[in-house]
Amino acid sequence: MNEKNSDFENREEKQEKIILKEILNSVEKKAKELEKDNTDLKEKLSSQNHSLAELKQENSFLTEEEDLLYQKTTELEKNNKKLQKNIIQKETLLKESEQSGKILEGIAELENKRAVKYNRKYVLSIVFAVIVIGTVVPYSYYINTLSGLEYRVEPDSITSWYVVNNLRGDTIDTWLSWRLVEGNELNVNIINKEQFPDKIPIIEEVILSKEAIDIDDSLLHKGPVGSTSTYYVGWLGALEANYQDTKFYIPKNFQIVDSATGAGDITIYLTKDKNGDGYSGFTKSIADESQNQILKSTITIYEVDKLSKAQFETILRHEFGHALGLAHSTAPEDLMYPTIETNYPYISECDVDAIISLYDGQKTSEVVCQK
Repeated sequence: MNEKNSDFENREEKQEKIILKEILNSVEKKAKELEKDNTDLKEKLSSQNHSLAELKQENSFLTEEEDLLYQKTTELEKNNKKLQKNIIQKETLLKESEQSGKILEGIAELENKRAVKYNRKYVLSIVFAVIVIGTVVPYSYYINTLSGLEYRVEPDSITSWYVVNNLRGDTIDTWLSWRLVEGNELNVNIINKEQFPDKIPIIEEVILSKEAIDIDDSLLHKGPVGSTSTYYVGWLGALEANYQDTKFYIPKNFQIVDSATGAGDITIYLTKDKNGDGYSGFTKSIADESQNQILKSTITIYEVDKLSKAQFETILRHEFGHALGLAHSTAPEDLMYPTIETNYPYISECDVDAIISLYDGQKTSEVVCQK
């Protein structure tokens, strides 16, 4: 009986072992499947990370290409504008030349008819034609090709500087612009104007004038004789004539206010004092560095009583550019160059382009002139 029980237990034990072995095999199989699934998941995750990295890199390339395309588009628009202006100027000169040619042909024909009838006057007609060609044509050519010569001034050498402080008083070096709601005014206040009443009309002209003048490029060594560029006497005229929709509203509404306390967005301080560093003008702007916006600008003009009209309007025109957010220019012949030595210190197309670029989100305020 005991032997039968023993055999039965052995069979049960063997059967249990077989079942346990099958269970173990099943668990191992499941473990391998899970391990394989885990490996596949890791590979998929790695592949997705790689794809994500590629997408980020491609996005970075697209952003760079977009910036480059924007710069090229802006440059093409600028070159197209200049090309159209040159075409118009050349067409005008061509029409004038054709008209002069017709007039001379008419004169020559008339003189020839008279010469047939009055033989002794033939020589006189030739002399007359030579005189006309030798005097009228060169004079017309001189007037056409040296446009703007009458606007030449002798400002001597004028030096300027500017500084930007944040609200803590720290000096900062960054791009800045006014952040105004469209149509809002910039109030300009003049301190000590009662001491210099003769300078008030000049200040108003520099800020509010809309006069535009054409100056031959050869006078500023910027191009050949006969090609011209447009300049502006006042900032209002320059900004209105070239106004564009930009990311931030470009100030073009200026109101000159009367406040002895210095109230105003832009304050112009006139003084007889001499600057210790020898500057003729100095602009200080207070800025909200976090928003890259100008909160207030103060322009100081030194030794006002010793400045000529040309010197005063030149330095003020330069400093007002700083007050609007412009830094210095890289071109020695430009108004915004640190040392103003040009004989044509007016607001250039280059200065206006820099303003438009600055208020359209370009993160530089330096004036870089291509022409």
